[in-house]
Amino acid sequence: MSVTMDIDDEPTPGLRPDGRPDPEYARALGLQPAPSGRRSGAFALDAAIWAVLATPTLIGVLLLVDPVLASGGDPTRLGSAATGPLIAILVGEALTVVFGFVQLVLHGRLGVTVGKAAAGLRSVSVRDFGPAGFWRIVLRALVLGAAQFVLPFIGPAILFASGSWDPEQRGRSWLDRVGGCYVVDARRALDPFDARAMRRARRVAAAPPEAEAVRLPSLASDRPLGEVFQIPAERSSSGVVSPGATGIESWTPPPIGGEAPPAAPPAFAPPPPPQAAPAPPAPPQLVPTQLPAGAPAATAASPEVALPPGSSTPTRIVLRFDDGTAVEASAFGLLGRAPDAGPGANAQLLPVDDPSKRISKVHAEFGAVDGGFWIADRGSTNGTEVRLPDGRIVELVPGVRTPLAPGALVVVGGRSFTITSEPGR
Repeated sequence: MSVTMDIDDEPTPGLRPDGRPDPEYARALGLQPAPSGRRSGAFALDAAIWAVLATPTLIGVLLLVDPVLASGGDPTRLGSAATGPLIAILVGEALTVVFGFVQLVLHGRLGVTVGKAAAGLRSVSVRDFGPAGFWRIVLRALVLGAAQFVLPFIGPAILFASGSWDPEQRGRSWLDRVGGCYVVDARRALDPFDARAMRRARRVAAAPPEAEAVRLPSLASDRPLGEVFQIPAERSSSGVVSPGATGIESWTPPPIGGEAPPAAPPAFAPPPPPQAAPAPPAPPQLVPTQLPAGAPAATAASPEVALPPGSSTPTRIVLRFDDGTAVEASAFGLLGRAPDAGPGANAQLLPVDDPSKRISKVHAEFGAVDGGFWIADRGSTNGTEVRLPDGRIVELVPGVRTPLAPGALVVVGGRSFTITSEPGR
């Protein structure tokens, strides 16, 4: 357990040229500063446990007062009356020492104390968002102890309150700076100790915001190259969008006695001539949304959505996922681990497989109306994040429909998709 100061020849993502951490990179990954209320609660829980374990010491000291006064200050005259209090003092001291050591190890190696684990917080290194290191946390504890010794209660209070005027606005106190760490919210945002989620977040942060997924061919053999596989809104379920897929893996065969599917082309038939790429849509402008009658009411005023000006041809909104899957959005749909609109509801259901297990059963609702798109978080556990083409990051308010223009990237749990607008058929 040591602090390494080795310098890597390769540039480290998240570090400025001068070697100092870049707060913007942490925000781009989805790391959120720990709320001050939960930080205070975590510290209070740790202090309460320490106080309970130190109770035998306090009781022993109180019981030792009378024998000491009766002996006149002569240790040889204490006798057996001091045995019980001394044992209580030793037990209390042993309990607090063991608890303190365990706290230091957990904090340095796993980024948590008992209080931080209960509050859903983690301390991570500001350089690589990994463990801060045992000796860094020991140094942090020594500074806190020195402050308590010099200015009892006042010194520690100043150290903890110093996070309120952090110039980087990450809530880092002077103690965090001594320990080279950064306390983040791992319950409602990205958990930096979730290796798979961190790798995905780093890939998303490294990609240009305006980049879109490569247009992949449909899995249906009767569709031309480049055509998006469309899921009708009236279907009660759809294929699962899973990592590694190249399209929505779902197909409904024709009814018995109905029209037979088109015959597959010969095995050695020449490939069809390439189709010209469609012209990019004109820059959108904002017009009021007209929501369908069957869609549930929003908790806020109707948003505005984008519609190409001067175009009489309707556009369609296609959601392109991080694994290459492309799904055309309907007027109203539900997205999640296992979305269910209820009996008789007319909604597009879009199950999404997330290996990180951070997508809720019904994570979000969405809709595409008149060439515009909106999305609303359904009170999911980990929330829904939007990364706009200009680099801004927006955390959706649960229950509020938010309009998004093409090019925006939506992150749900450990998955993401880009909103694209294409000419209608």
